[in-house]
Amino acid sequence: MKLKIPENYKSIIEKLIKTAKNNNYVIYAVGGFVRDMILQRQPKDLDIMVEGENAGIEFSKKIAESLNISQPVIFEKFATSKLEIDGKEIEFIMPRKEYYEENSRNPKTEIGTLEQDALRRDFTVNALFLRLNDFKLLDLTGKGLRDIEDRIIRVTDEKAADVIFEQDPLRILRAVRQSFQLNFSIEEKTYQSMKNNSPRIKIVSGERIRDELNKMLLQNNPSKAIKMLDDIDMLKEILPELKNTQNVIQPALYHDKDVYGHTLDVLDSIKADLLLRITALLHDIGKPATRTETCGKISFICHEKKGAEMAKNILLRLKYPADFIKQVCFLIENHMYPKNYERIWKDSAVRKFVYKMGDNLENIKNLYFSDCGKKQCGRDKNDLFERIEFLKEKNLLVKQDEFVDGKELMSIFNKAQGQWIGEAKKLIKDMQFENPNITKDEVVEKLKKILKM
Repeated sequence: MKLKIPENYKSIIEKLIKTAKNNNYVIYAVGGFVRDMILQRQPKDLDIMVEGENAGIEFSKKIAESLNISQPVIFEKFATSKLEIDGKEIEFIMPRKEYYEENSRNPKTEIGTLEQDALRRDFTVNALFLRLNDFKLLDLTGKGLRDIEDRIIRVTDEKAADVIFEQDPLRILRAVRQSFQLNFSIEEKTYQSMKNNSPRIKIVSGERIRDELNKMLLQNNPSKAIKMLDDIDMLKEILPELKNTQNVIQPALYHDKDVYGHTLDVLDSIKADLLLRITALLHDIGKPATRTETCGKISFICHEKKGAEMAKNILLRLKYPADFIKQVCFLIENHMYPKNYERIWKDSAVRKFVYKMGDNLENIKNLYFSDCGKKQCGRDKNDLFERIEFLKEKNLLVKQDEFVDGKELMSIFNKAQGQWIGEAKKLIKDMQFENPNITKDEVVEKLKKILKM
């Protein structure tokens, strides 16, 4: 099989080969990089394995020296190093075997054979080695090339499938993600072992779970990945709050599915933006806790507020950035606002809505359209946003910046700082909602009368 080096890595690999030959190293491109080359996909990460104990570290130092670039970052514990070449981060390793402790997925490593290195990897399709010295492709499990051809994900050692997932349960999430990323099916014994070991995910850090979940959510039809997580009993481990939305019946007038089914529909229909996908996934998780049924009428009063609280706890658990969490919670807490729109709203109410949404107006619009689906009870769901566009064209919306700031108010009214400034600013904003073209002089005159200054 003749493989073509991707253009964006060609120069880097040429430099690696030259240094290897000049210094008598045997080097391999390994893992997903080789798999993607075979599939003619654009590889994202290049890992270089170098034969010999600590040879990866030594070789990376030689590369840095020959190219006159910064020295590599070394991870002695794992006998690996990282080096940036031409703007790309390359990892260097030695062939190794690994030993795991019961409650840790971080292995102890030592020098191993090529065969041992292949077997320590997760799946056969990721255990292919391309020897760059002569471009010979090694399939040491004997199944990697065939599994790529058959589009199958299979553990490197089927006899030790449970051990492979027990030692590093993050591999379960990787299998789910890669199956949809590559459009591969998962081999039956591998799939059963994933299910057997799903409770072990508890030993994996929130950050690593988050990273795999993010990649799943950005695929086409991400609901398929969520359904697979549920089928292997992983959903209840990493997102029990979402699992609890199953079989929560909703009013037939608005929904033809339970909360869980509706959530997955919204997830699939919203655009592939991480903020929107996470928001879609969590937007109705407050419904089970707020569901009431009186005389056959089902309600979820304030589910959006409860959902925002729950989403915050989930995202903190998964170590999402604070600003991201804040934005997701804002969208969840306000996602019912457009649904409550009535055509009798005054322009001032529309302006207030736009101002409150701020930079999230387009996000709330995207969430609203995906959330509405086909059942709209006869309402024209475009009406609110058409009205916003009309007001925008006429320059009749309220700007986000302050019309009059605190210092100016203190100067105008010759009064010291105090609670009155916040009250005055609120009054000013209300005046602008009523009349976006109101002048500063008009505002001051009205304030004098209201505040009696």
